[in-house]
Amino acid sequence: MTKPMMRWLPQPTTSDIELSRSLGGSNIADLVRLAQCEWDAGGLRRLATRLAGIQLPDGQPTGLQAVRVLLLSNSTARHLKETLIGTGLRHGMRVDVMISEYEDPEVLLVRDYDSIVSFNPDIVVLAMDVHAFGLRPAAGNAEAAAAIASRAVDRLRAIRESVRSSFKKPVVFQTLTLDPGHVRLHVDRLIPGSHADLVGRVNAGLSDFVRSSGDLLLDVAMLSERIGQDNWNSARHWALAKYPFAPENAPLYAEHLVRLVALKFGKSRRVLVLDLDNTMWGGIVGDDGKENLLLGPGSPVGEAHCALQAMAKELRDRGIVLCVSSKNEESVALDAFRTHPEMVLAEEDIAVFQINWTDKAANLQALSDILSLGLDSFVFLDDNPAERAQIRFALPQVAVPELPKDVTEWIPVFQSACYFETTGFTVEDRDRASYYRADARRAAQLKSFARQEDYLQSLDMELLVNPFDAIGRKRIAQLIAKSNQFNLTTRRYSEADVAAAEADPRRITLQMRLSDVFGDNGMIGVVIADIGADAIEIDTWLMSCRVLGRGVPEATLDWLVARARDLGKGFVRGVYIPTKKNMMVADHYRNLGFELTGERPGGETAWELSVDAYRDKKPPIRIRDAVGAH
Repeated sequence: MTKPMMRWLPQPTTSDIELSRSLGGSNIADLVRLAQCEWDAGGLRRLATRLAGIQLPDGQPTGLQAVRVLLLSNSTARHLKETLIGTGLRHGMRVDVMISEYEDPEVLLVRDYDSIVSFNPDIVVLAMDVHAFGLRPAAGNAEAAAAIASRAVDRLRAIRESVRSSFKKPVVFQTLTLDPGHVRLHVDRLIPGSHADLVGRVNAGLSDFVRSSGDLLLDVAMLSERIGQDNWNSARHWALAKYPFAPENAPLYAEHLVRLVALKFGKSRRVLVLDLDNTMWGGIVGDDGKENLLLGPGSPVGEAHCALQAMAKELRDRGIVLCVSSKNEESVALDAFRTHPEMVLAEEDIAVFQINWTDKAANLQALSDILSLGLDSFVFLDDNPAERAQIRFALPQVAVPELPKDVTEWIPVFQSACYFETTGFTVEDRDRASYYRADARRAAQLKSFARQEDYLQSLDMELLVNPFDAIGRKRIAQLIAKSNQFNLTTRRYSEADVAAAEADPRRITLQMRLSDVFGDNGMIGVVIADIGADAIEIDTWLMSCRVLGRGVPEATLDWLVARARDLGKGFVRGVYIPTKKNMMVADHYRNLGFELTGERPGGETAWELSVDAYRDKKPPIRIRDAVGAH
């Protein structure tokens, strides 16, 4: 192993290394567990080889998300293939990789067209480094600098259109790093047309383009800045074999690239669970007393714990749900949380507290149930190595960052992991934490009612139904990308696809928000349907699991049937396409009164509802219809 580069990952033990060399048979769970460690390229290659050798009986699922990645590079990239496959295991994916290299992407797309079509990629990575653009400096010439940068971004835009027209797949772009062959002086950032200025202009233009296109951006420039540009590049490897960066950085590059790819396929972290003693503050509140906790100015440790709280609060403002899991007397810990004068976090910043003497794994499972969020969306931050090891063993889906002994080093280690990567940022993201805190209050209120019907009536719910529009477009695309459980077909559509559906008069599009006495739940559902000859054909129907059991599917169907009547259609039809995560909606259409009309190999089912025979279900929800069906 080389020097640790991803310090948030635990180092493999001697037995882990031995197991990686000997593992065989069909033990994917052991492979996934091993992948949680930091491996160099050789170790990741072994994991990829073991994965390739696994033979499962016909029909037995691997439990891994299968994703085909096409990587187009103007430089040498073939050495990245097994590194990407091994890294995919860390993120619960079986990544198949096709690499087309050592040529301009425009040429590769033509030269390898038949092979690419046969491979049928799910996502395309445009791995172009600075050498692909010939950014010849024009020092002191601002007009020329603008033209050079504009040409580079226009070229990327043209390649994107070529990929879209040929394959209709999302693209991952990457920012440029400085070419070490050009002059680098402190003054370069002040000189228009210097190499540093040109690279900055291209990266800015690329960011603007990706923001509008709805694609993904891998910030390679940020990675190189974190480890130092002299460490990122290797003049020797560029001269010998045209490697775009030093080969020892391949695992770091693969980790961040695969994390973005995973995001596109619904795998994202949304919850940060915090320990209290020696994590949010220094000391043990039950033993040391509130007044003796290390928190606040006056000591490096106290300031470090305050900084950690400030980081958590900033994450909350970016939509990350904060929870507390602590082994403590609840009254003692809450008193410190509420009244210590140096606390940065406030009680209302935390969606759910789990303060008790139960083991942490049970508490995280309880938090998952309360929030209706999968454990694979959780990150667990705890100073105690034993607690971290227990969570890694009991709940391998949970991300558990390894932490240095010195608390002052925690933040850079944690931030380097980029756990909470997203495709963008919306108003819904900003308010998400408050939605989940309100959900916890609803769950508490539910316990005070003997009958579910009485509880639902007490919520005084209103469903706002709108067609797709530009304001909601990014959030709609996010929901389509992330929703896995209550998702009838799990068809993924990009922001551009959403815009196309929005403008298509042959399609019905719904974005739904639910509000109640506890506040706005945000956008909780999306429907896309085609207007057929005799029916409304449902293409996509998904809903946030946060509002399960509230009557939203029944209200949505009432709306769809009313729309079908308005259009003179006799039926509403839908299909269910099974995935390993959406079994909860396998009987969705049956439960709503649809008749089964077809079954296909693999479990796909087709359903039909007669409009004439339908009687409105009238759940206790007012529908505020901005589309016009009611």
